[in-house]
Amino acid sequence: MKTSDLRPHGIMFHHFYNEKHIQGQGAISADELAQIIEYYQQSYQILPAREWLEKANQGTLADNEACLTFDDALLCQYEVALPVLQQFDLTAFWFVYSSVITGGSEKLEIYRKFRTACFESIDEFYRCFFRTIGDSPYQADVATALRGFIPEEYLKQFPFYTNPDRQFRFVRDQVLGPTAYTEVLDLMMQAEKIDLPEFTSDLWMNDQQVLDLHEREHVIGLHSHTHPTALAALDANAQRAEYQTNFETLNRILRVAPDTVSHPCNSYNTDTLQILKDLEIKVGFRSNMAEQQISQLEFPREDHANIMDKIAA
Repeated sequence: MKTSDLRPHGIMFHHFYNEKHIQGQGAISADELAQIIEYYQQSYQILPAREWLEKANQGTLADNEACLTFDDALLCQYEVALPVLQQFDLTAFWFVYSSVITGGSEKLEIYRKFRTACFESIDEFYRCFFRTIGDSPYQADVATALRGFIPEEYLKQFPFYTNPDRQFRFVRDQVLGPTAYTEVLDLMMQAEKIDLPEFTSDLWMNDQQVLDLHEREHVIGLHSHTHPTALAALDANAQRAEYQTNFETLNRILRVAPDTVSHPCNSYNTDTLQILKDLEIKVGFRSNMAEQQISQLEFPREDHANIMDKIAA
């Protein structure tokens, strides 16, 4: 394993699969998580989360010290990944967007499961998505935006995205925006006659499971309240509402103030960083290794998909 870019960082995980949780795009198994940990331990020391956080706050992290991080409060993480961490005697950072652990639901994860469970492939989903746009009021705007679009230049800091992935994310985040995107996906789900309560029953942890992680010495941190895919596009007041609600919700559940964050979809700006400082957040994580760390709120993270590619090479 090459270590030419040694610096303190996190390893970022999202989705896991087993006989209960479906194998969607980017999901890995318990065995693959164990393989990643064993591979990484050849060159890095993976610290328990609270030890890594303490050293980050003190400025004493060594270049070869890494940590494990999990975004989005997904139930598959609790049920598939947590037992693996226990086998390795490791704890992790769990970055929680709070709307879903208080009885709500969020479309981001629902739509991900929809495209995984209801289509034979991700490319089939993309074809259906653009067909639906073609019959919508947004057809002209999307067509105009895509005329000059160069997939290889968009999100190029994430090499695991395919060109169709990049085109989809560009249209979702930069052309449609949250309201129009929701309208298009809801039309697609209505066509499939989805029973929403049943469909979402296995997606997220509840507040007791988040508390259980905290009591097991894991670190629970902020990830916004509703997980906007382009949080930096929100004005400062809207960003503050996202993080203030997230902070207050986790503070109530954990009975301790959270002091860490990961930036959803790597979307943040100077307003975001100031809001997090106002909330006395001490340590934060980006979603890639591309840039050098600028502040304590911008520690880099390696995506597990890049590690899997290295293992396979």
